[in-house]
Amino acid sequence: MVDKTVIITGGNTGLGYQCAKNVALGDPGYHVVLACRSSARGEAAAEALRAETNNSNITVMELDLASLASVRTFCDTYSHTDLPPLHGVVCNAGISAVGVPGAPRTADGFETIFAVNHLGHFLLTNLLLNQMGDSGRIVFVTSDLHNPPPFFPVKVTYSNAAAIATDRGPGIQAYCTSKLCNLYCTYEMARLLSDQTDRHITVNAFNPGAMSDTGFATPTGNALVRGATKVFGTIMGKLIGKQSTSTASGAALANLITDPTLATTTGTYIDRGAQAPSSPLSHNRDNARELWQASMDMTGLRESDTLFV
Repeated sequence: MVDKTVIITGGNTGLGYQCAKNVALGDPGYHVVLACRSSARGEAAAEALRAETNNSNITVMELDLASLASVRTFCDTYSHTDLPPLHGVVCNAGISAVGVPGAPRTADGFETIFAVNHLGHFLLTNLLLNQMGDSGRIVFVTSDLHNPPPFFPVKVTYSNAAAIATDRGPGIQAYCTSKLCNLYCTYEMARLLSDQTDRHITVNAFNPGAMSDTGFATPTGNALVRGATKVFGTIMGKLIGKQSTSTASGAALANLITDPTLATTTGTYIDRGAQAPSSPLSHNRDNARELWQASMDMTGLRESDTLFV
């Protein structure tokens, strides 16, 4: 019996694909929705997943996280489907530090990495909370780089959301900061659910680690530049965090949605399948509250749109 829906953003490639595969394989009761910017690429992934898992309950829905209008359209469209009750949302899609495709600002006027990696998922999850079952689960995918090592050329700080949303600085800075924002969003949403509702919805952050097989940070430029960047990236990946693969991390990510023993685990940072401490900065509650309120203003989210008052 198919009785649970799981939405995975960016579920057509890499980590998202492997997560979708493990969810679809783990229990025939799950219906997987691949929320993808490209419907064509999403359909190709869905076809491959159906063949690999022998599970036909895989649907593709168009979602562009760089567009707040697209996020709202997705949520409205989803609310009118006849899919099983919503059980999980995996906020996996994102833009890497290597480069931002298209304009550095979204049509809504925000820095694109911040808009996709944080704002889009903030709005998506808040709009879906009312449609989620009492035992729902939300996972935000973050990164080791929310807390770069001392030798790293970027230092992560937090001033205010407005500055982050309008900054045109280096892509690596924007990426690291967006991953810190994922943690703030995780901790604040978990706190609000606990303090203001009687819903048993869990919210956790997941760090997949450095995955050299995903192509997430594929370098651009001529052959010499690409080669040098690839070597440098491999070295940095080993120094920054433990190595992983999309296969291993995808299984661990899916586990956060499907494992019955994690039904009450919430407000935690999961590093490749194990609970771990995130950076001291990520636990600054004033920053988390400031980001939350600013994100509501930026996205036009009303209290009536979500569970919180």
